[in-house]
Amino acid sequence: MQRMQEAQPDAIFKEGAEPLVVKVSGGEWEDAVINLHRIHGFCEDASPADCERVKAEFVERTLTKPEKVTAKSLRIAVRDQEYVDYIGELEVQAKEGGSQAVRRPLGGGLYAILVSDAPTTVSLVGAKGLSELGMDEQAAWAQAWQQTRAILPALPDPQSFREKSAAFEGEEYLASLLADLDAWQKISDAAGPDFFVTAVSDQFVFAGIMPDGARLADFRKAVEEDCRASPRCVSPDIYRFRDGRWVIAP
Repeated sequence: MQRMQEAQPDAIFKEGAEPLVVKVSGGEWEDAVINLHRIHGFCEDASPADCERVKAEFVERTLTKPEKVTAKSLRIAVRDQEYVDYIGELEVQAKEGGSQAVRRPLGGGLYAILVSDAPTTVSLVGAKGLSELGMDEQAAWAQAWQQTRAILPALPDPQSFREKSAAFEGEEYLASLLADLDAWQKISDAAGPDFFVTAVSDQFVFAGIMPDGARLADFRKAVEEDCRASPRCVSPDIYRFRDGRWVIAP
């Protein structure tokens, strides 16, 4: 809060009703909420130097005014229930009302979300953004997905998962691969019921075959550790594909 106040002295930053929640108003801000849960979780396990770096980046990104949304900047991001609950809090507090972010459920607490991409920030696109673009939700979503899919790697041949796992690493928006439900249906059909996917961050997605049991339980612990080690974790869960949707592996 001190860093934010120093960066934007015209705004007012106060502790929210819940721990690790900051309420901000005034200056260029309307009433808003900043959630610190994930950066706190990262710093619990990170070195002091890494924590300091991530806190500085977080403040800079959070306080940077989003660039103007354009049709070409539209993308689809994938986030979990905790992130969507945060969006819900923003919608409750928004003065103008309406959706703060267009989103669609993918199952298992995962959501595809309409966003606008910029060099330093990714901002949510809701009712106001669609109005400024002069686009309806269906058209904006279609363009966002086309532009997102164009920058994502191709998924392997469905049959290949019976022989080896697949890791997608280093690129942006990799978690958005999970929004391609039709493609994953084909992969799941070929790979069988023990097929799984993890999406620890937008820079790492892992898919393979592993049955329920002790090995999966150990793997789940590793995924959760990877999530805590990521300052912008997407999800700490392991997912199966069932009936056209993602479900959390038991």
